[in-house]
Amino acid sequence: EKGKSFYHVERSYGTFQRTVPLPEGIDLKKIDAEFKNGVLTVRLPKTAEAKTKGRKVPIKSGKK
Repeated sequence: EKGKSFYHVERSYGTFQRTVPLPEGIDLKKIDAEFKNGVLTVRLPKTAEAKTKGRKVPIKSGKK
Protein backbone atom coordinates (compact mmCIF):
# COMPACT_ATOMS: atom_id res chain seq x y z
CA GLU A 1 0.00 0.00 0.00
CA LYS A 2 1.35 3.39 -0.92
CA GLY A 3 2.60 5.44 1.99
CA LYS A 4 2.73 2.50 4.42
CA SER A 5 5.81 0.97 6.00
CA PHE A 6 5.94 -2.79 6.26
CA TYR A 7 8.17 -5.27 8.02
CA HIS A 8 7.51 -8.79 6.77
CA VAL A 9 8.84 -11.79 8.70
CA GLU A 10 8.14 -15.44 7.98
CA ARG A 11 8.69 -18.12 10.55
CA SER A 12 8.03 -21.78 10.18
CA TYR A 13 8.57 -24.95 12.12
CA GLY A 14 9.59 -28.15 10.38
CA THR A 15 10.14 -28.35 6.64
CA PHE A 16 9.47 -25.40 4.39
CA GLN A 17 9.37 -25.13 0.60
CA ARG A 18 8.94 -22.20 -1.78
CA THR A 19 9.09 -22.21 -5.57
CA VAL A 20 10.39 -19.13 -7.38
CA PRO A 21 10.37 -18.81 -11.18
CA LEU A 22 13.83 -17.94 -12.54
CA PRO A 23 14.29 -15.12 -15.05
CA GLU A 24 15.68 -15.74 -18.53
CA GLY A 25 19.43 -15.47 -19.05
CA ILE A 26 20.46 -17.42 -15.94
CA ASP A 27 23.22 -20.05 -16.14
CA LEU A 28 21.38 -22.97 -14.52
CA LYS A 29 24.59 -25.00 -14.04
CA LYS A 30 26.17 -22.28 -11.88
CA ILE A 31 23.32 -21.50 -9.46
CA ASP A 32 24.55 -21.47 -5.86
CA ALA A 33 22.59 -21.33 -2.60
CA GLU A 34 23.82 -21.01 0.97
CA PHE A 35 21.87 -21.09 4.23
CA LYS A 36 23.78 -19.49 7.09
CA ASN A 37 22.58 -17.98 10.39
CA GLY A 38 18.95 -18.19 9.27
CA VAL A 39 19.58 -16.33 5.99
CA LEU A 40 19.23 -18.00 2.58
CA THR A 41 21.48 -16.45 -0.08
CA VAL A 42 20.88 -17.52 -3.69
CA ARG A 43 23.30 -16.54 -6.46
CA LEU A 44 21.98 -16.59 -10.02
CA PRO A 45 24.86 -15.84 -12.43
CA LYS A 46 23.99 -14.59 -15.90
CA THR A 47 24.91 -16.50 -19.04
CA ALA A 48 27.60 -15.01 -21.29
CA GLU A 49 24.88 -14.08 -23.79
CA ALA A 50 22.85 -12.25 -21.16
CA LYS A 51 25.94 -10.31 -20.02
CA THR A 52 26.47 -8.91 -23.53
CA LYS A 53 22.90 -7.59 -23.69
CA GLY A 54 23.64 -4.47 -21.69
CA ARG A 55 21.85 -1.17 -22.06
CA LYS A 56 22.69 2.42 -21.32
CA VAL A 57 20.58 4.35 -18.87
CA PRO A 58 20.73 8.14 -19.11
CA ILE A 59 21.48 9.90 -15.82
CA LYS A 60 19.89 13.27 -15.20
CA SER A 61 21.75 15.82 -13.14
CA GLY A 62 19.96 18.03 -10.64
CA LYS A 63 22.06 21.00 -11.79
CA LYS A 64 20.89 23.36 -14.56
